Amino acid sequence: MRAFRVERPGSAGLVDQAMPVPGAGEVLVRVEAVGICGSDLELVKGTRDAAFTRYPVVPGHEWAGVVAETSAAHPHLSAGTPVVVEGHHFCGHCAPCRAGRTHLCANYDEYGFTRDGGYREYVAARADLCHPLQRVDTALAALSEPTACALHAVERSAITPADRVVVIGAGPIGLLAVACAAGCHPARLVVADVRDTTFGVARAVGATDTVCANAPDLAAAVRDVLDGGADVVIEAAGHPLAQVAAADVLARGGRLTVLGIAGSDRTTPFNFDPLVFRDARLEAVFAYPSAVFGRAVRLIDEGRIDPSPLVTHRLPLTQVAGALAMLDARTEPAIKVLLDPRA
Repeated sequence: MRAFRVERPGSAGLVDQAMPVPGAGEVLVRVEAVGICGSDLELVKGTRDAAFTRYPVVPGHEWAGVVAETSAAHPHLSAGTPVVVEGHHFCGHCAPCRAGRTHLCANYDEYGFTRDGGYREYVAARADLCHPLQRVDTALAALSEPTACALHAVERSAITPADRVVVIGAGPIGLLAVACAAGCHPARLVVADVRDTTFGVARAVGATDTVCANAPDLAAAVRDVLDGGADVVIEAAGHPLAQVAAADVLARGGRLTVLGIAGSDRTTPFNFDPLVFRDARLEAVFAYPSAVFGRAVRLIDEGRIDPSPLVTHRLPLTQVAGALAMLDARTEPAIKVLLDPRA
């Protein structure tokens, strides 16, 4: 079967692989859609944290497909069942797993980073990580994984209808955070970024206001729109200046949730004094627990979150190298690129 494999940083390409054979507790899934994530670019270039990476590896942690082969042990996953597969291959036995924090598993293992993921035609997937779909197509279901990341941040932010909410960063995760936050029906839902190219999508998924300003002026611009500070700020840009601006946007008693990752090569000149003086709450979120992934799948499957406005490109897997180059160089206005290994 066809697959895109990263042999080592800077060396990747299409290869022929043997068809995977499902083991105990697994089903064979034919991949129909896999999303390209910024962390996939880091994997190819070698800039991803080594603690979360293994080479060689087939990327792809945002994927969905159809069960092609099952066993009597998994009657709910009969052949032809559309599924989306959870990314974290958690052990279920360590202290974090027993506490429900499966994303912090002591035996970290994840599709697309430490084990072969969805940039291929078939995957032998753990049956308990396969979430059956009732209504939504597999292409949109593939966005369950980034939606789960955003939903985890929104749930931790404890948004109420009285809150003025600001999401800083209008990339895929920021836009999905807007979509999730919109379900909380806040009084205002502002998206702020240094570029306005995705603001139309931001409004389509629930933003009430958009703010475009250079990073040093971002906080002041947002405060002007809100006529004051924000009760909740979700930082999804992952840039040091955006993280500083996020703290400056907060109202007294506000909540700041940091979702974006700046990277080990960038240092955030962060001053905690504004948070202290405002009696603010700071949350940092990473990925998602298994329970949150399940909720994200249901929200998309039931149509309560529609991620379709984010999908700008649908390409065959054979064009993956060009798609990665396009996203890296930003030669086209792309938000979310989906690959189809069947094509």
